[in-house]
Amino acid sequence: MSHTTRYELIDHAHGEGAFGKIQKRRDTLLERFVAVKTLKLFKDAGDRQRFINEAKTLARMSHPNVPAIYDVEFLDEEMSIYFEYIDGNNVRHAINEKRIPTVEHARRWFTQIASALSHAHSLGIIHRDIKPDNIVISPDNMAATLVDFGIALTSADAKRLTGSGYVIGTPTYMSPEQAEGLDLDGRSDLYSLGITLYETLAGHLPHPGDYNDLSDLNEAIPPAVDELIKKCLIKDRTHRIASAEIFADALRASIRTDVPLSSLLTDARLHEILAALAQLSAEDFHGKPRGQRLLIINRLKDLVRTDRQELRTATGDLIVHLLRLATLEPPSDFQPVVEFAFLWGFDKVFTESWQGDQDVRDMLAETAKTANMDAHEVISSVYLRHVKEKNLAELPGGWYHHDLRRIIVALLANPNCGDIAGDLAAFYNKLNEETHKASG
Repeated sequence: MSHTTRYELIDHAHGEGAFGKIQKRRDTLLERFVAVKTLKLFKDAGDRQRFINEAKTLARMSHPNVPAIYDVEFLDEEMSIYFEYIDGNNVRHAINEKRIPTVEHARRWFTQIASALSHAHSLGIIHRDIKPDNIVISPDNMAATLVDFGIALTSADAKRLTGSGYVIGTPTYMSPEQAEGLDLDGRSDLYSLGITLYETLAGHLPHPGDYNDLSDLNEAIPPAVDELIKKCLIKDRTHRIASAEIFADALRASIRTDVPLSSLLTDARLHEILAALAQLSAEDFHGKPRGQRLLIINRLKDLVRTDRQELRTATGDLIVHLLRLATLEPPSDFQPVVEFAFLWGFDKVFTESWQGDQDVRDMLAETAKTANMDAHEVISSVYLRHVKEKNLAELPGGWYHHDLRRIIVALLANPNCGDIAGDLAAFYNKLNEETHKASG
C-alpha cells in the first residue's frame, strides 16, 4: 500500500512547522491519526543521504513527551516525516485566551518539557524552536508534549532551504548565539524555554533588558521561578543554566511545602498557601486551629472580592482545595466556599470565549459524591438557589446542563441525601426535560 492511499488527508494545514505546514492525516491501515511534516530537499545525493541519517537520529528519540516517528517517505525533492498525532491545544492557544495556568500546572508541564529536552540533548539533538506554539497540552492538563523537532541543519542547509538566510527558529525566542548563527548546544534551548515559561505565566513576553519579576506582579508565583528564568536568560551561555536536568530540578523545588501554615498565613504568600493545602486532607485541615482555617476562607473572600485578572486561576485553585478540605467545617464556614464554587465554576466570565472553571466544576461533582450530611445539605441548598432564577433554555452551551446534571446526580446518589432529595429530584426531572427538548 502506498503512502498516498494509506494516509488519508484530514487537515491540509493543521499547523506550522519550521519549513512549511503540517498536515493531519489518518492511517487507514492502523486506524489512527498522524501528523505529517514535509521538508523540501535538494537533488544532490549527499544532501539526501545526510537527511536520511538525520531522520534516523530523530527516530532514536523515545520519550513520553515527544511524538514518536512512525514513518519517513522520500520523494525526488522532498521528505515527509510521519509523527504520532498529539491531541490537545498548544500553550499559544492558552496565552491568546488569557488563560494563565496555575503554578502547579506550569511546573508539571515544564518539568516534562525539560525531561524531553534532556533526552534529546543526550542524543545530540537540539530543538532550535522552543516556543508556546510547540508545546501541546493534553485535554486533561496533565501532560505536555514538545512537538516540531527539526532536522539538525547546517547554516548552509538553512540558507538553501529558506532562500533568504541561515538562522533557523523564531527570533523572539532565540538565544543570542542562535541569532548570530553560531554553533548551538542544549543551553540555547534552555534560553528559549525560560522565555516560554515567563510568557506562559505572565501572558506576555518579558521586556528586553528590563526583567519584571513575575512574583512581584502575581503572589501566586514563587520568587524561585523568577530566579530560574533569569538563569536561563543570561546572554553568555557559559554562565547560563547548564542543563535541562538542572532546570527541571530547580522548577520542582520552586514551591516550598515544608513551611508551617502559621508562618505562611502571616507572610501571606499565596503560592505557598496553595502548596501547603495540596498536602492536607480534610481531617488534617479540620485539625488546624479554627483561626487559621477562617483566615484561609477569608483569604478566598478577598480574592473573589478584588478579582484581579492575574490571580483568577489561583483563585479557582484555592476554591478547588477548599471544596475538598472544608467539608468538615461548620456549615456557616463551608457555605461561602460552595457559593464561590458555583460562581467561579459556572457563571464567571473570564474572556469572550471562556466562561466557568472546569476544575472547580469537577471538584463540585466529586465533593457532592462523598460529602457528609452537613456538607451535603450546604451543597444541595446552594445548588438549588443557584438554578432557581435561571432560564434553562438560555444557559450557555451543552456543558452547563451537563455539569449541572453531574453534580445533582452525585448529590442524589450520596447516602447522606435526606429531606432535600425531593427538591433535588424535581429539578433533576426539569433539567432532563429541558435537555430532551433542546436535543429534539
